[in-house]
Amino acid sequence: MTEDAVGTHKQNEKLIRFSILVTFLMFSSQLIGGFITNSLAIMSDAWHLLSDLLALFLSWYAIRQTLKPADVKHTYGYHRFGSLAALINGLTLICISVFISYNAIVRIIHPSPVHSTGMMWLALVGFVGTFLIVIVLRQGGQNINVRSALIHFLGDVLSYLGILIGGLVIKLTGWMLVDPILSGLFALIILKNAWLITKEAAEILLESVPGDVSVEKVKERLLQEEDILNVLDLHIWSLSNEHISLSAHIQIHDMPVKDTDRILRKIEKVLLDEFKIAHTTIQLQTNENYHNKSKNTGALQVH
Repeated sequence: MTEDAVGTHKQNEKLIRFSILVTFLMFSSQLIGGFITNSLAIMSDAWHLLSDLLALFLSWYAIRQTLKPADVKHTYGYHRFGSLAALINGLTLICISVFISYNAIVRIIHPSPVHSTGMMWLALVGFVGTFLIVIVLRQGGQNINVRSALIHFLGDVLSYLGILIGGLVIKLTGWMLVDPILSGLFALIILKNAWLITKEAAEILLESVPGDVSVEKVKERLLQEEDILNVLDLHIWSLSNEHISLSAHIQIHDMPVKDTDRILRKIEKVLLDEFKIAHTTIQLQTNENYHNKSKNTGALQVH
C-alpha cells in the first residue's frame, strides 16, 4: 500500500472514531426519549442508530485491518476485509428494516398515543447530530466502509425530517397513525440502501468486473497500441472498491526480449491513467498457437 493510501486510511479511521462518539450520544438520547414519548418512529430510529454504531465499529476495525501489510498467507493483503465488513453491515440493516416494518404494522393495528412535542425535540437533536456526521463522513472519499456509513446517516437525516413533520401533524391534527407510517417509510429507505451496499460488497467478494470498467473497452484500448496483436485471458476484478486488478496474456510481434519492457510500461500507463487499474499481471506472448491452447481453459476469452 502506498504512503498516500495509508494516509487516506488513517484519516478515514479518525472520521469513523468521531462518528462513533456522536452516534453513541445520539443513540442514548433517542432510546430514552423514545420510551418517554412513546414514539415508535423515535424508538425505531434509536435501534437504527444502534445498527449504525455497530456498523461504525465494524468499519473502524475493517479499516485498521486493511492497513496491515501483505504476508505469506495473505499475499494480496487485507483489502477484502473492508468488503466483508460492508457485507455484514448490509445484511444487518436488512434484518433491522424487517424488524421496524413488523413493529410499524403492529402499531397501525393497535395504535397508541404519542407525545408529539417531545418527539419533535428529539427529532431536531437527531437531525443536527446526523447532519454533522454526514458532513464529516463526506471527507472519506470512495472507501466502501465510510460510504456505507455515510448512506446510513443520509437516511437518518431524511428520517428525522420526516419525524419532525410527523410530530407537527400529530400536534395539529391528533392523527397518531402518521408515526407508524413514517416508521414503515424509514424501513424502506434503510432496506434500499442496505441492498445497494450488500450488492456492491458481494460483487467485490465474487471478483466481478467493477461496474465502472468495461472488459471490451479495455481490450479495444490496448489493441490500439503498436505491436499488440491480441488480448487473451483478460481478467479484471477488485480487491476492494479502491483497488482494481488485471491479468492478461497479450500477443505481440516477434521482437527481442529487451524491447518488451517498453510495451509493458506503456500498457501499465494506459491501464492506470485511463482505467484506474494499478495492479497488473501481464504475460507477453509471441506464440500464435497460444490462442488455440487457451480455448481449453476456463478463462474468459474476449474477441
